[in-house]
Amino acid sequence: MRLLPRYRRAARALTAVTLAGVLGASGAAPYISTLPIAAYADTQSELDAARAQLSEIGAEYQALQEKLQQAGAELEETASQIESTQQELDQAQKLLSQNVSDDYKQGNVSLIDILLSSTDFTDLISRVFYAGKVNDAQTEAIDQVKELQTQLEEQQAQQQANLEATQAQVDEQAANQARASALVASLSAELQAELEAEAAQNENLASGIQSAEDASNGASNVPVAGNGSTDNAGGTVSGGGSTGGGSSNNSNNTNNSGGGTQGGGSTPAPSPTPEPDPAPPTNSGGSATVSSPISYALAMAGQPYVSSGESLAEGGFDCSGLVYYAYRQIGITLPRSSGSQYTYFKNNAGRFTTNKNELQYGDVVFFPGHVAFYVGNGQVFGATRPGQVAGYGNINWYGTFLGGGQL
Repeated sequence: MRLLPRYRRAARALTAVTLAGVLGASGAAPYISTLPIAAYADTQSELDAARAQLSEIGAEYQALQEKLQQAGAELEETASQIESTQQELDQAQKLLSQNVSDDYKQGNVSLIDILLSSTDFTDLISRVFYAGKVNDAQTEAIDQVKELQTQLEEQQAQQQANLEATQAQVDEQAANQARASALVASLSAELQAELEAEAAQNENLASGIQSAEDASNGASNVPVAGNGSTDNAGGTVSGGGSTGGGSSNNSNNTNNSGGGTQGGGSTPAPSPTPEPDPAPPTNSGGSATVSSPISYALAMAGQPYVSSGESLAEGGFDCSGLVYYAYRQIGITLPRSSGSQYTYFKNNAGRFTTNKNELQYGDVVFFPGHVAFYVGNGQVFGATRPGQVAGYGNINWYGTFLGGGQL
């Protein structure tokens, strides 16, 4: 029997409905199967977008890390210059004072009125000089003091410029961390796990995830500042520079911790005899004891990088400040900057090597503008760079290896 067109259409529709019912009864679900495919497509799209964004953030983060590492080195270099100039200035002032004192005692000049009317050391220099009551030795000493004062002021101006530039970079890093953290937080745990698995093969992605993790440590919220005074009244400068933190005279054993905090330093001070740190890697060549400097350094893990910081009173540490602090705990006062510490270790270490393969656990290791402790397996511990907390890193991250050893 031939059906009319409209009935043929109805029959086909009925057959389709019947077939669908049969397939449904048999457990097949051809229409439902398209739903997971659509959901997977959405998830994959979200994963791809997150990967791209986080990789871009990570590439920016790597560039910032390199800039901040260089900034830390520049702060150290300026601090070393200030420390050296401060020492020269102190010596020149002592010489000038001695010359004036000797002449006064011998009756060669009458300086009582000048001495009594001078308001500070700089005023004294001017009054003595312009009074014409000077001999050749005094003239030379005065010129040296004035030259060193000018040099110190220039170095401190450079220090301030470096600090401001570093602060701008740390602020940029904080913004990067905030973006990374917000992006990761917006993802499901499943997507986060997938990205973390992929990070092992994707350096930019790994850096993006690291940026998100670093957002929680608060180090980028610590102001970048040095604690060296720029007040040259009297011809002296207190503090000693961006990483000077206290007197430039390293012969005493008092703790020049400074005063106040800069934020981020809420971790309590370690016990005078901290617990021994965990056993070092098997190839590290030794282990720490409760009296070893590295034990005191490791107790400061998580403390922010604070330019010029050498104690918890200042809210954190810079790289040479942490080494300085750790050795002070066992009664050894080191020079204050990484450059001067390098020279000190080269000349005084019981063992010093320029071969990375000969390093032992607890060695102080040096790089241009940076210093840290060696902890084995190619890893170092220290105050790494502005905007980061004290922690671990690969020995190859910090540039040319200059050497390392222990006192």
